[in-house]
Amino acid sequence: MRPLLWVLVGILIYTVAAMALNARGMLPSSLRVAGPLLTVHTKRGRAFLDRLASPRRAWQAWGNFGVGIAIVIMIGSFFAVLFSAVNALTDPGAVGGITRPQDALVIPGVNQFLPWAAAVDILVGLLVGLVVHEGGHGLLCRVEDIDIESMGIALLAFVPLGAFVQPDEESQQSADRGGKTRMFAAGVTNNFLVTALSFGLLFLVVANLVTVVSGVAIGGTLPGSAAEEAGLERGDVITGVNGQAVENEEEFEAALADADREVTVQREE
Repeated sequence: MRPLLWVLVGILIYTVAAMALNARGMLPSSLRVAGPLLTVHTKRGRAFLDRLASPRRAWQAWGNFGVGIAIVIMIGSFFAVLFSAVNALTDPGAVGGITRPQDALVIPGVNQFLPWAAAVDILVGLLVGLVVHEGGHGLLCRVEDIDIESMGIALLAFVPLGAFVQPDEESQQSADRGGKTRMFAAGVTNNFLVTALSFGLLFLVVANLVTVVSGVAIGGTLPGSAAEEAGLERGDVITGVNGQAVENEEEFEAALADADREVTVQREE
């Protein structure tokens, strides 16, 4: 049986069991079932958000910045989807593996691009994303004096789908338009910040791992050229001419001005 079929059967069994337990009142009030979806509600953490929301002006400024970011992302997403739709209609092309239904699920072992070994990394990344995104909504709720009825996570069977912050409806309605806008945009803003920081840290790590080789790298040789006759190959690095070291392309071209020249080449085995 294919992995996707196993997953669907498991979700079906889970749904039937969860709905039966819910119908008999055997689930705690913090758990709410809607078909295969399960939401876990809690009121914990509100005091922490109240303390964190104390510099209100700073958070409101961050929220205003987030509104601008959200607008840019929405416009960019609209044109990206529009471009993809036009491209798909005008040039459908062959259906590739990435368009298979199971590849739309971020489930290791089911998605052909995600092995089981990636499960822990995916869960950690998802957890960070959920906390940062929904934490932003919750924080701006308290900054704008919007009460929080509950917070929690949403699951498809046992697979985390997302998280949520449920504002008090009456309190939300009494907030001004700017406050509500900042609250709704806070999640996107925080995701943008975490993404920028993550890419920055990744760039620093990768940059420190890159080794700069002195000399002139050879990308290829022309058929019948002197370089080909000399046995130079793609990937070779010229490190000297006539016994004189060359560090870059400018020094190499200057050294080639002599009629008679002997080139020193470094080749990886």
